[in-house]
Amino acid sequence: MLPPECETALQQLDAFRRGDLPPEEMQSLRGHLDACRRCFSFKLHEEAMLDRLVAAARNSRCPEELRATIYQMIAKESRDN
Repeated sequence: MLPPECETALQQLDAFRRGDLPPEEMQSLRGHLDACRRCFSFKLHEEAMLDRLVAAARNSRCPEELRATIYQMIAKESRDN
């Protein structure tokens, strides 16, 4: 089990990466990552995984049938909201 501050840090990583946290939370998480080797390692691992996914996506094409299904799902979601 992780300490509560680590649980919070790991839950905020996506928003942190996107820059979506309020400034004080960005600063707090940055401080935690500077001090916590476990959370910093997790952040590095997550960034590396995302980089590999982006690189793989650049080199592949989505089948047209899948693309159409995704667009239909997005359109339905937009209508429902």
